[in-house]
Amino acid sequence: MEIIYFIQSFSNPFLDRFFQMITMLGEDLFFIIVVGIVFWTVSKRFAYQMAFVYLGSGLLNWLIKEIFKVPRIIGQEGVRSLRVETAGGYSFPSGHTQTSASFWTLLMTRYRKIWFYILAVIIMILIGVSRLYLGVHRPVDVVFGLIIGVAWVFLANVIFEKFEQDNIKTGAVIILAVLLLMLYVRNDTFYKASGTLISLLLGYMIEKRYINYSVEAKTGFHLLNIIIGFAIIFLIKEGLKLLLPACIWSEFLRYSALGLWLTTGSTFLFKRFIPEK
Repeated sequence: MEIIYFIQSFSNPFLDRFFQMITMLGEDLFFIIVVGIVFWTVSKRFAYQMAFVYLGSGLLNWLIKEIFKVPRIIGQEGVRSLRVETAGGYSFPSGHTQTSASFWTLLMTRYRKIWFYILAVIIMILIGVSRLYLGVHRPVDVVFGLIIGVAWVFLANVIFEKFEQDNIKTGAVIILAVLLLMLYVRNDTFYKASGTLISLLLGYMIEKRYINYSVEAKTGFHLLNIIIGFAIIFLIKEGLKLLLPACIWSEFLRYSALGLWLTTGSTFLFKRFIPEK
């Protein structure tokens, strides 16, 4: 706790805003934006891989949280907690830190430049520090989040390659495993990630077999794809939130719809009505 007290001794309005912005780099909105742009304009395969690594890391994180059930430090005497709405569930390990470590480690395996390595490591460390500054995690949560997040990437890449080689068999095993875990981890965030991952795996198989969307397009059409794609993501995300009852299965359905739109709906629409070249 002394480390948290020390970090928070530097608290001021500027650092409050700075670390709240930094911690947002470890949240779903940032992930959705990056994966969407990469999927529609850069590389479908790498976007799928990013999504698999990120979502898998998130599911693993929530599973570990449920196993250890370590309470958070929010509300403890002497601890100042900010942005507590991003601190759901148990404390160990840090979800923001773990999923961000997985995300940026994967990027480092693709963009092998010294400057990018330095940037990625700085961002991972800053996100971890932000969770301490905001008073929502202990140092041990952050350290193990980093370790697990980095280690997960290498296992996830092996699983993803097997999925590419045998979509149906490997995909069925992954989906069944996720559905079984949903019986144990009954949490809205876990159900969101589960719905997204399952729909992305199904969408991968459907898109590859029946649509085969190409990212080769002029910049203007790329921009149009991004605008339309995210506009409909917003409509699905917020529209279904208004229409469906508030429960974990609604979250599962809502995020399943997002995944299917990204992988099949958008690709069919763009291939059918927007020129690829």
